[in-house]
Amino acid sequence: MSGAPPIPKLPGYTVCLPQSLSDKGFKKGQTLNYVNGYQREDAVSVVKDLPEHIARATEGAMGAGGATLSASMMAPDTASKLPQWVENDRKVLRFYGYFKEAVVESNMENHRIRKVILYYYLEDDSMHVAEPRQDNSGIPQGVFIKRHRCTREDGSFFNPTDFAVGDCVTMYGRTFYLVDADAFTREYLQMKYGKDLASPLGYPNDPVDNFRTTFGMNRGRAPPGSELDPSTGTTTRRLNDFKAYVEARLGKPSHLLDGDKLRQFLENNKKVLRFWCVWDERQTMYGDRRPYVLHYFLEDDTVEILEVNESNSGRDPFPIFLKRGPLPKVQVKANTTLNPKYRKDQCYTPADFRLGLYIQVLGRDFFLHDADTFTKQWYYDNLGYTEEEFAPVDIKEPILPKPRAAVPPFNGYGTIEDSLQNCLSLVPKPPKRDLHKLMNKDKIILRFVVRMVDTDTHRHSNTDLARRFILSYFMMDDSLLVFEPPVRNTGIAGGKFLERQKIYKPRSEEIYTYLDLYVGSVIEVFNRSFELLEADEYTLTYMENYKDIFVMADTDVLIRSLQAQVSGKEDAVRAALIAADKSGSGALGGVELEGGLRAAGLKFTRHQAISLTRRLDRNNTGTISIEDFLKLLGL
Repeated sequence: MSGAPPIPKLPGYTVCLPQSLSDKGFKKGQTLNYVNGYQREDAVSVVKDLPEHIARATEGAMGAGGATLSASMMAPDTASKLPQWVENDRKVLRFYGYFKEAVVESNMENHRIRKVILYYYLEDDSMHVAEPRQDNSGIPQGVFIKRHRCTREDGSFFNPTDFAVGDCVTMYGRTFYLVDADAFTREYLQMKYGKDLASPLGYPNDPVDNFRTTFGMNRGRAPPGSELDPSTGTTTRRLNDFKAYVEARLGKPSHLLDGDKLRQFLENNKKVLRFWCVWDERQTMYGDRRPYVLHYFLEDDTVEILEVNESNSGRDPFPIFLKRGPLPKVQVKANTTLNPKYRKDQCYTPADFRLGLYIQVLGRDFFLHDADTFTKQWYYDNLGYTEEEFAPVDIKEPILPKPRAAVPPFNGYGTIEDSLQNCLSLVPKPPKRDLHKLMNKDKIILRFVVRMVDTDTHRHSNTDLARRFILSYFMMDDSLLVFEPPVRNTGIAGGKFLERQKIYKPRSEEIYTYLDLYVGSVIEVFNRSFELLEADEYTLTYMENYKDIFVMADTDVLIRSLQAQVSGKEDAVRAALIAADKSGSGALGGVELEGGLRAAGLKFTRHQAISLTRRLDRNNTGTISIEDFLKLLGL
């Protein structure tokens, strides 16, 4: 290969060493790849001049001259990183500045200071300029330059190092002066480029503000520190009595002497004082106590009153109680026009509103009791009120209990529940039933054997006293049923003695319940008294299983009661029980045990004695041992 002629340095004849002429692998390098899941495009390979040491090594093969190699072979390996639009996503540099706009045909100013904010988006090196909106400025504000890649005066694109506090930036013939940057911008430029930004600079004074201050078009005095500082003695008060007098003598219209309404509107636009108030007219017929909201508009000293609509109040929802307009303090005559004119001193001002005071609204007394946060702060800053002087007033009244309609006494017809429905509603409804008892207490019936007994007001014959009845108590609805079993040769036809119904206690509206039914008790049913003599096995067992509600079936309560009663008379109790054992067997039946305890002077019911006998009779012999019973009493 050393004898091969040199290749001419013409386009298309250059090769990439150290490849030989016989090697045909001239492939284009790959530039599209993925890094951490994101698409990335590498730079296109550029052919560069051979370094000096490679040129000397290949001088024999290429000859003297400027041989070249491709950048894919000679470019150093660069570390892989995320794309710029991913690495700098949502990262924006923000600079504060202004530009001067020339003003012609105005005696107030020759230029105007317009404040802007410059945003630089790092993800795509685009930027846009925005001008903050100012109320009532009369200038179209907002986006000043739309977002795009802006160019310098030489045609190149801006980069982050072109911006600094105190510098001037020219874009499209407009020069912007940068006076400040946010914290993120300062930190980013210092860490990324090692560039420290200067301290914030102030905005220059606007000529129109100086003009207004000089000629008294601004309220109060000039801003502190300015050339027109009141400390120098230059007052800036707009109106005074002498000036108003001179202007009136010169023919100024009277409606323009009240004050600068335009200035008041510009300074107090969208500033509204809000008070909560009540109007109490309950002393009049059909009057009521109604809440309202009072709005005082500082921009034109007008007042409107809105009605607070309460739910279920029965009133039509009228949103406006008083239309917006001046609120006069003087009494309004009934024969005046619809919109009379009042002087400013005849209308309410902010100084007239205080919490805890009444104001006159066209002859109606409104009580102010609270205000919103802005209103309180406005009074603190402008009128010098303290929090104690502007504290809200509690207007809550105690809630009186709702009076209940008196229920007339029961007349004896029907049931009390049915008669009560006539007093509760115009159209009587069936009384509600206890579904829980209907579902869980169904088919639970307590049965007792009863007999008639004499009372002080009613005497019965021997035949009636000998009659026996079955009393059934239904737990599902607390009703009673009295049935008389037929007995032959008595001359009395048995059968249903009392229809199933609820039985009320004498001279009361309370019905008999399961708590009133136990062996030994006496109940009165329609002027007839019945004594409960016995209970069937199901009734006794059911009551013993639910002894927490059937106290007479709770033997533990009875034992504790007997132990307390026998204290101090142990010998008398033991002697009475031994005397009751007529057979001398050492055991007593239920009737004998009951008689012995009564002879000893102990108090208990017959149902308790039956339950105690059933508990102590473990062998079902019908008797209990005297010794076991005495041990139970602790004797």
